[in-house]
Amino acid sequence: MSLERLHSAIDHAQNHRPELPESPTEADMIPWRRRIDEIDRAILRLLNERARCANIIGYIKKKLGLPVYVPEREEEVLRNVLAANEGPLSNEAVRRLFERVIDETRALERQKYQDLPPEAE
Repeated sequence: MSLERLHSAIDHAQNHRPELPESPTEADMIPWRRRIDEIDRAILRLLNERARCANIIGYIKKKLGLPVYVPEREEEVLRNVLAANEGPLSNEAVRRLFERVIDETRALERQKYQDLPPEAE
């Protein structure tokens, strides 16, 4: 999916919120749950696109003989997302989420490019 379509999906999710009823019923949760499902699919697409980008970086690192783990870059990523955090998630929650995303991405990068014997490339 193109970044333009992802931005469009995000804009749609942000600007098309179901109404908050004065006297809610269980049925009023349905459109909100649909919205969460739509947002989850967009998050998944973004996470997979992020992983694809990291894989390309992993390929470049492998060719240049650079290490997978670069602590300064990880801290830069965390500083960037924390600076952009507008809540309601706390900075601690955002840090934990992105540390996990980074860990999983790094594991994929190692598996795909760094831990393979030369003949397996």
